[in-house]
Amino acid sequence: MPPRTAGAPRLIEATGERIVPWAQDAQVIYEHFHRYLWARPLVAGRRVLDLGSGEGFGASLLADTARAVTGIDVDERTVEHSRANYVAPGLEFRVASATDLSELADDAFDAVVAFEMIEHVGDQQRVLAEAARVLAPGGLLIMSTPERRTYSDERDFVNPYHERELTQEEFTALLRTHFPTLSMFAQRAVAGSRIEALTEVAPGHLAVRIERAEGEWRPAEAPEPLYLIAVASDAALPELPAESSLLDYGLELIAEREATFRAELIAKHEELVAAHARAQRAEDEARRVQESVAWRLLERIRRTVYGVIGEDSAVARGVRRAMQRLFRAIG
Repeated sequence: MPPRTAGAPRLIEATGERIVPWAQDAQVIYEHFHRYLWARPLVAGRRVLDLGSGEGFGASLLADTARAVTGIDVDERTVEHSRANYVAPGLEFRVASATDLSELADDAFDAVVAFEMIEHVGDQQRVLAEAARVLAPGGLLIMSTPERRTYSDERDFVNPYHERELTQEEFTALLRTHFPTLSMFAQRAVAGSRIEALTEVAPGHLAVRIERAEGEWRPAEAPEPLYLIAVASDAALPELPAESSLLDYGLELIAEREATFRAELIAKHEELVAAHARAQRAEDEARRVQESVAWRLLERIRRTVYGVIGEDSAVARGVRRAMQRLFRAIG
């Protein structure tokens, strides 16, 4: 990956609409970086168009292997940020809409990459038509999108930046309107363990899965995809990897979840302490009111009694002691 320009400013914020490398959500970083790293071998030596290039880190990753990369984003400020932060031979950023690539020539690219962009657009057919136009014969479209059922429906989740999300069937049908050859992949973030060879062995990959069910761990089947990644073309596809793993040995996702859990515990403790303090203040106030009422009542009785028997008589002193005992009992 070409290094970020030293001292370059951050001109955009981490709002969730565009992913930035300094985002605090480790899972989102895993998902986005993995897609671009997975695509790098596929675009090696090709002229690449990155639709919805956003902050620019993805186009920069692709520039490591591609012949040239052009990043397109509809937001001028975002493109300004990308230009300031990522500079490399053959890497450029432009302001344009994925639905209008009229400034780009027919057959200008050998690969079009569009990760997590198509769901942000209402006119998705237009995006596919423009991508097909600027692709040279035999070029690759590499596109990803959330699977609506698992991403939104099952989680009762609404992403405010999405115009139209797709199921796997809808995504496949959309792609086939312009690209007759298609391979589809599932992506989902995981936590687990990895075993890898330290000496020469025969190539191969073994994927095993587990899940917790009814309080116990057991082997599991493959889950439904959270994201779909498609590689499409008007010609035969190149050899594609059956599986790919992105590895974070620092376990940042787990550390992030633990930090969130600790913060929630602290917040709950502070909430309980505040509630106890409020209850104590209410109890103290009720006691003061009660004492005030009792005192006023006894003072009224005292004045009435003393008006009859006088304050210095033996009877008055006895009454005074009795009233003090009564006050303490009421208080």
